[in-house]
Amino acid sequence: MLKVEELNNKTEIRSCNLFDLLIERRWGTSMNPPPETTPNDRDPYDEYEDDDEKARSLPEMEETVDATGTLIDQQPAYDKIINAEVQLHHRDHIITGKVKRRALGPDGKTACSYHDNLMLNSTIYEVEFPGGEVKEYAANVIAENMLTQVDYEGFTTTMIEGIINHDRDENTAVHIKDKYVKIYSNQRRLQKSTAGWKLQILWKDKSESWVHLKDIKELHPIEVAEYARACGIDNEPAFAWWVPYTLRKRDIILSSVKARIRKTTHKYRIEIPTSLPHASEIDAENSNTFWRDVIRKEITNIGIAFEILENDMKTPAGWNMVTGHIIFDVKMDFTRKARWVLDGHKTPDPVGSTYAGVVSRESVRIAFTYAALNNLDVWAADIQNAYLQAPSSQKHYIVCGAEFGLENVGK
Repeated sequence: MLKVEELNNKTEIRSCNLFDLLIERRWGTSMNPPPETTPNDRDPYDEYEDDDEKARSLPEMEETVDATGTLIDQQPAYDKIINAEVQLHHRDHIITGKVKRRALGPDGKTACSYHDNLMLNSTIYEVEFPGGEVKEYAANVIAENMLTQVDYEGFTTTMIEGIINHDRDENTAVHIKDKYVKIYSNQRRLQKSTAGWKLQILWKDKSESWVHLKDIKELHPIEVAEYARACGIDNEPAFAWWVPYTLRKRDIILSSVKARIRKTTHKYRIEIPTSLPHASEIDAENSNTFWRDVIRKEITNIGIAFEILENDMKTPAGWNMVTGHIIFDVKMDFTRKARWVLDGHKTPDPVGSTYAGVVSRESVRIAFTYAALNNLDVWAADIQNAYLQAPSSQKHYIVCGAEFGLENVGK
């Protein structure tokens, strides 16, 4: 590791910059792929061979092409706009479409050029609308719509059209036999819980999504109560403790409730996983590994704070067991993000403040726009997981889940 005076040395700075340029030239950046190499440029490679193992030769496989000789699959996995949802003007209406692929020109090649800066990206994409119709839009138009159609936290706020279906998780929902709980003096009262219930919502933009009952109930209690009564599920424990009161106070509630709900299932029109299996499903559906890569990156970065004990080792005396989970997020440049955190709702409230101030989104966008107009490169620096180096008086241990690797599950 270099010392402070070495980091400020001009020779060392020049060497580091040259090293970064060589890596970028050979392997590309996180957004741009490495340059294609010809067979003559590739390093000679000899397959391993000894007395017990013969050399394995991999057959030369050609790219899949159509009848005209054009490559069939030209959609790079590093493109963060592909598979995003966006609302665009289509036939005098604003309709939600999905970015499917990069558009191809008459020569069968990708139209225009790709750039790390979203506002300078001139690539043309194909957007598919409900019904199967496909139209072409420029990358900067798509990015602008994705950024301007969300609130200050990146979530979409939309109007509800109606409730079309419901679903109950038998493992977590309260059963009818447990509808009442006993309190003091053997008195009974209804158990207040909405766990295990989801409602399928039809939005004004004609899209559909599943929302937890606890979320939709707070902003649209009348619609949910009427739906429960119409479907005959108002006697279920998740509805019985609040539906009768809501229907009696219908007029008062309608005058004060908000008409909009924030969709937390997507951020910047990109679907956010709710669990590890859900993240794998999204990656498989989109034919990329964005979420898997950020999970692996997070677990690797926080690995310095963990000591994994073998199965035959016991936890030290005085240590308390805690639990944690992974939260998912999407940055303004559509980069996926994953953070492993302790279950804060199960720990005592901290004595001091745990929040740090950050720059506003508007200031960042102004700076990016100024840099793009003046053809300036934007540089940023960050100290990853600096909090892991801070001393702590707390002694906790966890049981590893699947995010820590299959070989460590249960340790």
